[in-house]
Amino acid sequence: MKLESEIRFHVGDKEHAVKTSDVASDMTLNTYLRDRMHLTGTKKMCLEGGCGTCIVAAEMLDNNGMKRTLSINSCLVSIFSCHGWKILSNEGIGGPLTGYHKIQRALADNNGSQCGFCSSGMVMNMYALNQSGKQTKEQIEKAFGGNLCRCTGYRPILTAFKTFASDADKKIELDDLEDIKPCRKSNCANDCARPCSQRPVYFEAGESKWMKVYHLQDLLNVLKTVGNKTYQLVAGNTARGVYWPTSQPDVYIDINNVAELTTFTATADSVTLGGTCSLSYIMEKFYETGKAQTQFSYLTKMADHLDLVAHVPVRNIGTIAGNLMIKHQHQEFPSDVFLILETVNATLVIVDLENNIEMVSPQDFLKVNMNKKVIKQIVLDAFDSTYSYTSYKIMPRAQNAHAMVNAGFLFKLDTANKVQSARIIYGGINPSFIHAKNAEMVLKSKNLFDNSTIQAVLKALDLELVPDWVLPDPRPEFRKKLAKNLFYKCVLALAKDIARPKYRSGGSLLFRPVSNGTQQIYSEKDKFPLTQPIIKLEALAQTSGQAKYILDIPNLPNQLHGILIQARAVAGSTLTGVDASAALARPDVVGFFSANDIPGVNNIAVASLSMSVVEELFCNGKVKYYSQPVGILVASTHDAAVAAAPFVKVSTSPSNTKPLLNVRDVLNQGKMDRVTHQTSFIRKNKGNDIKTVIKGETYIEGQYHFHMETQNCLVVPTEDGLNIFPGTQWMDHLQGAVSQILNVPSQRINMFVRRLGGGFGSKLSRNAFITGAAALAAQKLNRPVSIWMQFHENMDIIGKRFPCLCRYEVGVNASGKIQYLDVNLYSDFGVGGNESVDSNIIAQFQNCYLVDTWKFDTYTVTTDNSAFCYARAPGSLEGLACIETIMDHIALTLNLDPLDVRKQNLDRTNNPIMVEILTEMETTDDIANRKKAIAAYNEANRWKKKALSVVPMKYILEVLGTFTTLVSIYHLDGGVAVSHGGIEMGQGINTKVVQVCAYKFNIPIEKVSVKPSYNVAAPNSFMSGGSLTSEAVVYALLRACDVLLDRIKPIRDKNPTATWEQLIQLCYTANVNLSSNGFFSPAEPNIQEYPIYGCCALELEVDILTGKQEISRVDIIEDVGRSMSPLIDIGQLEGAFVMGLGYYSTEELVFDQNTGRLTNNRTWNYKVMGARDIPADFRVKFTNNTYNPVGVLKSKAIAEPPTCLTISLPLAIRSALAGAMCYNCFEA
Repeated sequence: MKLESEIRFHVGDKEHAVKTSDVASDMTLNTYLRDRMHLTGTKKMCLEGGCGTCIVAAEMLDNNGMKRTLSINSCLVSIFSCHGWKILSNEGIGGPLTGYHKIQRALADNNGSQCGFCSSGMVMNMYALNQSGKQTKEQIEKAFGGNLCRCTGYRPILTAFKTFASDADKKIELDDLEDIKPCRKSNCANDCARPCSQRPVYFEAGESKWMKVYHLQDLLNVLKTVGNKTYQLVAGNTARGVYWPTSQPDVYIDINNVAELTTFTATADSVTLGGTCSLSYIMEKFYETGKAQTQFSYLTKMADHLDLVAHVPVRNIGTIAGNLMIKHQHQEFPSDVFLILETVNATLVIVDLENNIEMVSPQDFLKVNMNKKVIKQIVLDAFDSTYSYTSYKIMPRAQNAHAMVNAGFLFKLDTANKVQSARIIYGGINPSFIHAKNAEMVLKSKNLFDNSTIQAVLKALDLELVPDWVLPDPRPEFRKKLAKNLFYKCVLALAKDIARPKYRSGGSLLFRPVSNGTQQIYSEKDKFPLTQPIIKLEALAQTSGQAKYILDIPNLPNQLHGILIQARAVAGSTLTGVDASAALARPDVVGFFSANDIPGVNNIAVASLSMSVVEELFCNGKVKYYSQPVGILVASTHDAAVAAAPFVKVSTSPSNTKPLLNVRDVLNQGKMDRVTHQTSFIRKNKGNDIKTVIKGETYIEGQYHFHMETQNCLVVPTEDGLNIFPGTQWMDHLQGAVSQILNVPSQRINMFVRRLGGGFGSKLSRNAFITGAAALAAQKLNRPVSIWMQFHENMDIIGKRFPCLCRYEVGVNASGKIQYLDVNLYSDFGVGGNESVDSNIIAQFQNCYLVDTWKFDTYTVTTDNSAFCYARAPGSLEGLACIETIMDHIALTLNLDPLDVRKQNLDRTNNPIMVEILTEMETTDDIANRKKAIAAYNEANRWKKKALSVVPMKYILEVLGTFTTLVSIYHLDGGVAVSHGGIEMGQGINTKVVQVCAYKFNIPIEKVSVKPSYNVAAPNSFMSGGSLTSEAVVYALLRACDVLLDRIKPIRDKNPTATWEQLIQLCYTANVNLSSNGFFSPAEPNIQEYPIYGCCALELEVDILTGKQEISRVDIIEDVGRSMSPLIDIGQLEGAFVMGLGYYSTEELVFDQNTGRLTNNRTWNYKVMGARDIPADFRVKFTNNTYNPVGVLKSKAIAEPPTCLTISLPLAIRSALAGAMCYNCFEA
């Protein structure tokens, strides 16, 4: 075996020779591209293949010598695996110099980029997909399960990419790039510097060796030489996305191209596939074989199941043997590959060092000692028509999630439907449970479709299914019931016409069509570019990978990297010491700083900004919450800091009490010292027509913001103080926090923010933990310090959406009109309290209803969680959810249409726009007829239920804070530069600024440029949040433009025919000041709060047996006034709505109730909505002629109100469930 000193691969058309002495054995392709080549279009976020920001395309040869282009997760792939590959990143397929690729342009042109952090991964996934051949719209839509986006709601992304589909209405033809191609053995298309070689090679990788082999015998020979050293067989390396490696093996053996392990053969009797066949390849061959040979028709169902495993980039390189080995090493892993293979009684062919063959079932394989053994093949038998195969995977979202429960069923039936043999396999029950043996025995010789048989099997399953409960898994009761239901669903699916008509639909899964969306907007051409629907200013820069974010800034000389060290102790414990000596003794570790090192105030809350609750930067005494930071560890690289962090010993004395983690705990234990009354809303009168009194409560949990760019910053000491590049939505707060922590005058702190990769409220004040710590280390060491929080750290430390508990009593008349309402609203603030939501809850709880008979009180509650913080529509979402839940409860109790109850309580006098919107929705969206159709469907189907929920909204926009906008005109060519105090994070603030500035000056938008936000140019500016920022910044812009136009007017009057460029030069010559700033504040004329109206009709279908739901249609009418930029506003509406849908469906925070530890802090187990979860039919419409008399240019805010409308989802689910029960779902 030849020792190679270099790893050779192409990046684009350039060959790279990487010296193995320069890279670590665990270096990923992502790290190499970003840190060594500075190709930062490829992003990083979760580092476990769960988000898609890191996706690139890889060209490689298969064992037939054919070139394949695959999308891969660069964060999972080792740089050593790339030997012989060609890598294409977003920068490599197009850009401003070489011309944009059509995929990049399509994504930008269809408004498919907001914050832009996910865009490169989206583009490269589509690029690789296209290179693999023509795809249908359905295939394209299914291919994006591994690409997450928090901003757009996916609809515009899918719209863009489906234009390339073979069945698109208007196709965009893609030209193949003339790339330098890798060798194709004898028929190589290009001359390479070195010929392809399939001789085994190895690399010295620090203390490890990396070996690459091409034949099975070479692999076995290598294993013989390993001896007692630890080793790892590597193909896709995707297992690290599930189980993070805790140590590095002595030897890595790359088996990706072992010929004997990548074969697929089919005879009349069996199918044999090699162990390192990728899951994508297996799916392709399963579909092909299942269609061609009837005895293997079950393979198409197995391929359908594999389509639910992970996502395309993981399946492209993840192998069947690799998946089985994860199951072998971690038997709690709910492997779908293992399940379907065990279901069909597959045979695993295992070979040892002496080429001895052992043939075992998947179940027996789990007991085999696999040391120095290899899964060579998997053999699947042919089945005749007496066999029926079915399998299921039930997961929290449509794609890219592991199973809550999975199940496989294989029955052999005689002509009388008696069971000759049965295989019933479950995953997700407990690590040792595989076969439902008792149920299998019960079925023997029984009629599968006889009701007594079914009942006997369900009874047997009830006894033998004993689920464990390891957080964050769903509750055992749920998983047990689901497992039983899957058996019943399978029987219904096989029974077909034997089952009663009402029951038959229960045998099928919910159907998901190719999604579609329509958008109806209004613009006024006479005001263009104002109101003009244009794409976002930065769209092409983002879709081509050119846009830079904070973590893309190249390392500066002597730069250090920090990581926050957490207490990891129960709230109430006492911090007794932090010993960093072992960490400081490690290579590349430079320093550790704790509360004792803070020269100023250990507090990120700035009193002058009305923040009265102390929030420690670092714990100093009592531990407030489980993951509270105790200090910052600093090293020469991020990886070195991460590796050293476990060596910091944090000592605490335990707490005597169990943590109180939610409002119910506090109230049930009578801890009223933790409860603070905020506001009382007093009723004016009480109705006397009380026919029914209803009591209840609703609890709304937290939500993680899931910004694709995690919290980060760079702090650079200068002669003037500190230059800070923070991931913040509020420069003013951060400037104050750093100033007081370091005891440095505020004027010595300079803030620069170009853009954020999403924020949603989490970067308003929470970034101070990160930037404050980095600034401390930078000051102490006088060196640049950056912090990039890993995803799980971000989830652990940073607070989430405010949970809310609502307890109510309501008296109503027979028509559902409220006679009195008594409510207590409790907001969970964690250990915080500096971000108030009281006014928002009060406003949104009233919504658009008659409130004279209402009485409600608001409270804040202190719990032992990190400080909950603003999240999109804070307080507003919770307030509207509470009152709309009450409205539905009234309707269900009285057996009335929920919309009729809402209309009974609607304040028509003060909300004429709401009346108009409701009337329009009922008419144009055919609400009444759709409800009739739903009722008929529900009557005809026992196990599938549909529902339609209509929710109105009156959102009150608060006006708070001040903003400054600076406008400068350059005499050289009349160019205009704008710098403002807002923060661009995907909401399109810069685009609106350009449109309004161009409109105001009557110049082309190309003449206007928006510069990064800078606290010197825009000091004292308020937070970018609350949906106000775009309007506020534009208001300040208009005031600055007015000043400049007044200065220009005398020169214009003297030169009426001068062009803009000539006019500005004349002004310069006349010594006219061509720079001015404008100011926004609540005290400005005609600035006041105003209502935003909207209405949503959400229709869905629920599979009662599995709990899965499909949102079949959504209609939204939103009052946007006169939209300054309709495409931007459409994007904000859709993104906000889908974020809310995820909150109410796929997202759940699971805390260990004994410690307060967040147990689902990874993309592996915290699931936001994916591309196949959004409404299948998504219809959005803006109102026309509802101009805002007090709005900036008659516009209304857009970013947050649509999120509130998503309470329609849980209300529709409850309605569907109520239809399946014999009793009220609120009682249940």
